[in-house]
Amino acid sequence: MAGLSMKNVSKSFANGFAAVKEFNIEVEDGEFIVLAGPSGCGKSTTLRMIAGLEDITAGEILIGGHKVNDVETKDRDVAMVFQNYALYPDMTVYENMAFGLKMRHMPEEKIDREVRWAARLLHLEPLLDHMPRMLSDGQRQRVAVGRAVVRRPKVFLMDEPLSNLDEELRLQTRRELKRIQEELKSTVIYVTQDQTEAMALGSRIVVMNDGEIQQIGTPEELYRNPCNKFVAGFIGSPRMNLFDVTVEQDKTCAVLVFGEHRITLTEEKSAPLLNGGYAGKTIVCGIRPEDFRIGKACKIGEGGSVEAVIQVQEAVGDEMFLYFQVDEIGFVARNGKGIDDHPGDRIRVCPDASRFYLFDPATERIITN
Repeated sequence: MAGLSMKNVSKSFANGFAAVKEFNIEVEDGEFIVLAGPSGCGKSTTLRMIAGLEDITAGEILIGGHKVNDVETKDRDVAMVFQNYALYPDMTVYENMAFGLKMRHMPEEKIDREVRWAARLLHLEPLLDHMPRMLSDGQRQRVAVGRAVVRRPKVFLMDEPLSNLDEELRLQTRRELKRIQEELKSTVIYVTQDQTEAMALGSRIVVMNDGEIQQIGTPEELYRNPCNKFVAGFIGSPRMNLFDVTVEQDKTCAVLVFGEHRITLTEEKSAPLLNGGYAGKTIVCGIRPEDFRIGKACKIGEGGSVEAVIQVQEAVGDEMFLYFQVDEIGFVARNGKGIDDHPGDRIRVCPDASRFYLFDPATERIITN
């Protein structure tokens, strides 16, 4: 296995469209890196540049310390797993997994050893004589992973490999991928637009939007310390509540005003707003769904309480998501289980003002966390 380095890598097409802009990252040997973001943000193009399937416009890509800008795909020692499996329909599972090794003229005995080792790793031994049409979607995807694993490449590249699977298979295969990566201590670059999948798999996540890196960090870092409004809204399920507030000054404290409601911040939380000249201006406020107290749990304290109208109650396993409105602004709270109220009822809600995320409306960068 090997590390990966990308230095100021960009990709522009003939029509002038910049798909990826100055992408920089240092990937350590054995890391599981996830490129995450909405469709069209440049994550698959980035993966294809690493693989050599797309030429880069500028910058450098190094694999194992060696520059590979002009190295052909077959000589980069990377293996790619695609969304659509790409299995040969007229070959058995064994033959599909062995094909790449045969093309490298590996001795038959070693091919057999490597294929059977990968089959054991992926629980495919009973299926080696099966044709792809005889397999389930999950089994086909494991064969596609096995075909990459047998090559023992320096870097595994995976482009939304689970997106065609149903939810149960997706969860099962996701656990298998994580187990295999940890067992092999392999370097993986994984693309997905599913932030839940990114949080579950990645040792670090690269959040992308419009061809640019927004933030790189561990799942916990991105969740607790987003650097901007986009990352805050993208990471987390349900997503962060975001709404406009006006900043007023009351002595040494900032007061956030929306509708008829006023929420006073602590001096510590207020300082970046007041020192940054935001008094009298409108900013964006964010709060995670779990950072509300609802109904009887709502006591007057920091930030006070607001009156809300319940819209929908949604039971998800042992959790209850409560959707409600405050002055026509929609919110969702995670901890709504156990309340006796129903849609249309009015209820008291206490946002935890100490957990507010505040963003500049022009730059969308975080002001204070």
